[in-house]
Amino acid sequence: MANLAEEIHIEQSDDKAKNTKVAIGTLLFSQKLITSEQLKYALQKQKITEEKLGELLVRLGMITDSELAPILSMQMGLEYYKQHEIETPDAEVLAMFNQELCLRSKFLPIKRIGDRLMVIVGNANLAYVSQIVTKRSGLRPYLMMADFGKVANSIKYHYFFSNYPIENLVQKEITILKKDIDQVHNPDLLLDYILHLAVKRRTTDIHIQPDANSAHISFRVDGVLQPIVGMSKAVVRLVSSIKMRAKMDITEQRLPQDGSFATEVVETPYDVRVSTLSTEYGENVVLRLLPGGILVRDLSQLGFLPEDLETMKKMFSQPAGIVLLTGPTGSGKTTTLHAGLRAHGLSGKNILTIEDPIEYKLPVICQTQVNRKANYTFETAITHFLRHDPDVMLIGEIRDQETALAAMTAAETGHLVLSTLHVNSAISVIPRLKSLGINSQIIADSLIGVVSQRLLRKLCPHCTEAYTPEIDEWRKVSNNDNIGELKRGKGCHHCEGSGFFGRMPIYEILPISKALSNAIATDASREEISKIVEKNGLIDIRRMAKNRVLNGMTSVDEYMRIIGEELD
Repeated sequence: MANLAEEIHIEQSDDKAKNTKVAIGTLLFSQKLITSEQLKYALQKQKITEEKLGELLVRLGMITDSELAPILSMQMGLEYYKQHEIETPDAEVLAMFNQELCLRSKFLPIKRIGDRLMVIVGNANLAYVSQIVTKRSGLRPYLMMADFGKVANSIKYHYFFSNYPIENLVQKEITILKKDIDQVHNPDLLLDYILHLAVKRRTTDIHIQPDANSAHISFRVDGVLQPIVGMSKAVVRLVSSIKMRAKMDITEQRLPQDGSFATEVVETPYDVRVSTLSTEYGENVVLRLLPGGILVRDLSQLGFLPEDLETMKKMFSQPAGIVLLTGPTGSGKTTTLHAGLRAHGLSGKNILTIEDPIEYKLPVICQTQVNRKANYTFETAITHFLRHDPDVMLIGEIRDQETALAAMTAAETGHLVLSTLHVNSAISVIPRLKSLGINSQIIADSLIGVVSQRLLRKLCPHCTEAYTPEIDEWRKVSNNDNIGELKRGKGCHHCEGSGFFGRMPIYEILPISKALSNAIATDASREEISKIVEKNGLIDIRRMAKNRVLNGMTSVDEYMRIIGEELD
């Protein structure tokens, strides 16, 4: 280790910093965020690229921005801004500065706290930022460090929407199109404004739904569909504009169609997947927004409890076998799957993926996408992968017998396979695999573990209030009749009046123990398997969801929306 300790000071370009600060490589290694092998590899690369070591490690996928920033904040003696989303800055504070200055100096002013100004910084010159803040605001700076990419994106985002009242622009464009009887005004601008408004509202899907006399636009935010704006039927030529951009047949209005187009919103690239469906009143259109360049977060940053992380990391770090993620569409399976890849380590391994679509771009590994027209499916991809000497294979979804057999064969022959399966609970994976034609002995030998998950909306931190519930409401989440306080969101401008901001997982983890493996191999009944699982201490999703409510993280209404009534 002596040679390594000497090497890790290479990245320190500033002589003074060498004498006063611990090298970033040393800190990352001491925090077990990188291994000695990863550090040696990065240092070799650094000699060629001459990048800062921290930025190089992020680019190589060995750490994330959100792992580097807290270490740098520790090195610099700053508080780390832990929230996943940087809060909306106060308008008067933003007006003290401008986007160009903030981007160049890598800081974002947030709000006034007494005689201090809270400022979020990236990889900035702290002395210069402090000087600028004091000069422009007359307030003492209160600096907090956040992920570098997050700071830069937030500066662009908040200044753009501060300068352009996008809600008003959408309404103005709808009015123009409504009055445009001769149809000379291009609806493309309305589409661009709708996309910008969707990004501002943190939308995953845009729905355009026709009825007898009008059309309505709704956004899916944090898993819930929210009505946004209504339009007259005269404006439905917007649908033709969408179909043209997505390279779909605008003359075909009877059959469903799928298409896509690329766009950019506030300097962030988006892949927009478009699907149409013919209805009695016209075409129903759904646009799914897939932002490019999303950084894959670590399992610990997704909201999994600390006591469960070690179990999950062990599952994802096995040399061979299959790990399955289950849950309905939109439950975060893909995100957890990619975070699991990071737990396995991206360097020094041949990692191949087949996805539909590719939602997260990962460095170092080889990612491929389903192409049904070319007969490149999940099943055929696995066959080709086996000829490329893989260590790890990520299969986006097991949805048929052929893919299930190919995935289990790959797991059985010495490869780690990560995939998803649509079932409602962790224990339901076993009968589902059997129904797909997988032999019980193969399941017992190959299955490493299962994570079944859902997503609950989190209460908005800016408008949460405590209250005393009625007994009927309390009993939905507690067996104790001593009523305690619960929390709910009142609604504010931060959460667009919903009372919620962001989501968190609820889940159950089923590692396959020796006893469970033996039970699967001998075709034990579901009841027998359930007893073994219960003996191992599995906490089911319903119990975890109740705990989230009792801990003030979400509301009873949100619990009921996702979990529902407990049936006798």
